[in-house]
Amino acid sequence: MEEKRTLYDYLYRNLKEQILNGYFACGERLPSLNELCEMYHVGIRTAKDVIRALKEEGLIKTEERKPSYVTYCRPQCTPDTYLVQSVLKGRTSILQVYRTMELLLPAIYTFSLEVCSSDMQKLCFAQLYKDSRKDLRTRWKSASLSLYRLLDASGNLLFRDVLTHLELYARIPFFLEQEQEECFSFPYTQYGNPMWIVDAAGTGNPSAIHQQFRSMYASLTRSVEMYLADTCSRHPSAAEEREDMFHWHIQPGRDHYYMQITRSLIDQIGLGLYGDGDFLPPEAVLAEQYKVSVSTIRKAIAMLNKTGFCQTYNVKGTQVTLFNDNATMRCMKNKVFKRDTLTYLSGLQFMAIAVRPAALLAFEQIDAGRLEELSLALKAPYAIPLDLLIRCVMECLPLQPYRAILNEVTGTLRWGYYYSFFSAGIQADNPLDRISMSACQSLIRGDKEAFAIQLSQCYCHILEFVRDFLADCGLPEARNFVTPRPELLGWEAFGPGPSEPGLPESELPEPGLPE
Repeated sequence: MEEKRTLYDYLYRNLKEQILNGYFACGERLPSLNELCEMYHVGIRTAKDVIRALKEEGLIKTEERKPSYVTYCRPQCTPDTYLVQSVLKGRTSILQVYRTMELLLPAIYTFSLEVCSSDMQKLCFAQLYKDSRKDLRTRWKSASLSLYRLLDASGNLLFRDVLTHLELYARIPFFLEQEQEECFSFPYTQYGNPMWIVDAAGTGNPSAIHQQFRSMYASLTRSVEMYLADTCSRHPSAAEEREDMFHWHIQPGRDHYYMQITRSLIDQIGLGLYGDGDFLPPEAVLAEQYKVSVSTIRKAIAMLNKTGFCQTYNVKGTQVTLFNDNATMRCMKNKVFKRDTLTYLSGLQFMAIAVRPAALLAFEQIDAGRLEELSLALKAPYAIPLDLLIRCVMECLPLQPYRAILNEVTGTLRWGYYYSFFSAGIQADNPLDRISMSACQSLIRGDKEAFAIQLSQCYCHILEFVRDFLADCGLPEARNFVTPRPELLGWEAFGPGPSEPGLPESELPEPGLPE
């Protein structure tokens, strides 16, 4: 079972980092409890506990019915030696975060702008308009808030959380203060005023929007790289911590062990290891298999019953019952199941956007040895082509933050749910495997662009396939998850859209690598 992280830890580390870095300066008001709950998707009790802990550490001051204020004052030395040393310790990880932002965020912003109406965009950027003549620090905080609101308005439950974590590890408050450094002269001249974001959004041209964000992040990445190299030369004794510093978890503290077991069993059912009408192993056997208590197994089985994958009978045990639409409709009326399902759809939509830049970057690292390993793995009885391909991409991806994000999202996308729609499970002929094998052949041919686009098409297909079913089974919100077509991301020059997988269905290859 995976180690659990709590919402409290997530919020506490986030706020403390921003206070120590000076993002919230001494005397500045912190967001209210309600604002913290909205921004970080936590409960009011969690927010209160974090504020209490920060107060006990002497970092903030609180009074009943009054805003909380920062009381921590950073050292007055210039530059702040503590912060410089802290940044240099994580310099490799920080630079990788900036490179990840450069590759990932422009597509997410472009997509979010495309799926939001013009009226919604105006609401998202209202604060930035209001603060357009204020100082730079205020304008950038308003710009950050506007982008957060934009990502929320997209309907995807993961976009904003990814941005929050990337910005936290990028140490943005620190680098914003380095505007006098020569290496930052170009990005500050070109992008110092965040109103360019509004201008870019106003063009309504996905390609132009994507290019503008990409250019901004590329310029900032180069400047950060130059600054870190120059600062290292002036602080040769600064040791670097080599461990991976970036961490991100979907719904921290809420991914209980029984939910992990539920997903694992759904995988096995969907793939056909347990067919329709088969009985699961006894509870004691499952408890031993997963190294948990019987009560935890019972919670997992109860979840399977509610989601329609199984039915438990006294004495007999738990029987697999696939293709139960009525159970799915009841499930969609449950708040917890509904949230989990929307997170699943968010993950599919996210991967449809994020996998292409990752595949393009990892492509050159996939050598003949890895292709041979992939060929052998695809011959396994229950091999999932897309799963093998995406794991190959993640293994060859040189950016640890990007790998961490893709790994976390992929971990929530249990393949069994898709394959459960086919009576023969993974052994059935299905569109996903055909598109996946087409991507595999593109990889073998050395066609990098086709490989990347086809991987994106795989997730687009699953999204459309599952989305339409859920919308018909009592989850109308599912229809809000727009398929990320290339033209919505500024990629129209790079091949056909996801509903056109590059080859007519009749010409798509059968599973299995060519000789």
